[in-house]
Amino acid sequence: MKRINVTTVILAALLVLGAGTAQAALTTGDFRTESDLPYVTHGNGALVYEAQGASMGAGAELDGSHFVENPSNWGGGVVHMDLDPTTNILTLDSQDTWDFQTFDAWITDVDFDAGESITGISMLSNDLTTPLVTPTLAFTSDSIHISYDVLSLPGYGENDTFDFTGGMARFLITTDAAPSVPAPSAILLGTFGAGLVNWMRRRRSL
Repeated sequence: MKRINVTTVILAALLVLGAGTAQAALTTGDFRTESDLPYVTHGNGALVYEAQGASMGAGAELDGSHFVENPSNWGGGVVHMDLDPTTNILTLDSQDTWDFQTFDAWITDVDFDAGESITGISMLSNDLTTPLVTPTLAFTSDSIHISYDVLSLPGYGENDTFDFTGGMARFLITTDAAPSVPAPSAILLGTFGAGLVNWMRRRRSL
């Protein structure tokens, strides 16, 4: 009869149990964009899209169907927001080439599945406007804000604009996982591992 390698069986069991360990992720949040020409119109109101409590990971969380208001009757200004919760990469995807002076994107009231918090945001690529505006980035523990402003360009004033390119910008959101309750399989894994160590010690002493 073929002898069973006990160590191999035990390692296989540990791998199966370890596969059930829970991982933290961003789950839902409120997504919002505002496109505006405030220096020309002196604050008549931005074009706003918003999706509250959007679930992350099923395509664009905010798109052209999430219209809220357009008091200044602007054309264009549609920018989709898509956050991949497996990589924490946010993509802004402009859908037109209209001219604006400011563009802002927010994700607020972010929920996590294991007590995480946001610790930073950085730009990976930027092809959203022409001329190329470098956005200002800000964050709190449960929100991020990305702001494009034509006045940030050297030599540009209140009568100048940028155009959307029909292109994209990508940003990495960093998080810090807080201590969480281990999954049942992780508890069983620890108990089983401790028992294995004791058994091997007793076997060696025989």
